Amino acid sequence: MVKLKWFLLLTCFYFVPLQSQDVHYGAKAGANYSSVVGDLTDGVKFRLSGHAGIFLQFEFSEGFTLQPELLYVSQGFQYSSDLFSIESEASPPAGNDFRTNVQLNYLAIPVLGTFALNERYSVHFGPQFAFLLNQVTKIKSLDEPDGINAKSKASTSGKFLLDYGVAAGIDIKFGTNISMTPRFYLGLRNRLNGREDNLQNYNVSLQLSINYIFD
Repeated sequence: MVKLKWFLLLTCFYFVPLQSQDVHYGAKAGANYSSVVGDLTDGVKFRLSGHAGIFLQFEFSEGFTLQPELLYVSQGFQYSSDLFSIESEASPPAGNDFRTNVQLNYLAIPVLGTFALNERYSVHFGPQFAFLLNQVTKIKSLDEPDGINAKSKASTSGKFLLDYGVAAGIDIKFGTNISMTPRFYLGLRNRLNGREDNLQNYNVSLQLSINYIFD
């Protein structure tokens, strides 16, 4: 299944330029505001991070453009020690309060159809595939001053675990080459897949990008 998805994606990148009337390329960067939704998410909060990458625009007409992107995206979530109450009926130990920040770093490939509303505004939506590069977990004790034993950090390989979902947003042009894009992403792959209790949760993020077209 993974090989088939890669084949379809590469086929899209190869044949689309042959059919489009014009091709543009550019770079983008900005902020993410991400978290997870679903089961085991009580007390989970959004975390602020960033993204950067490149994109192509295959212009088929004045009203429709296909835009594949290649992005480094940092997503994730954060929570405090009150999350322990989700998995245990016992209350968190007194004087043992922690804040945990989970950073999920992805190589993301959105493939978006863009529809122009007028010369300045357009809407876009389409699928997004992402491959987990690594997970960085940072734990900070809120009961200790910054210093020895106040913070810990662990990084594990993501083994290119696949995440996929849908993305939608608005593109606002400020000139010929510069635009701003607010976008929403909803993951459709269950992050808790494989558990016997059939629990489910999914990645979500709000993204704000500044885009620059070179050509």
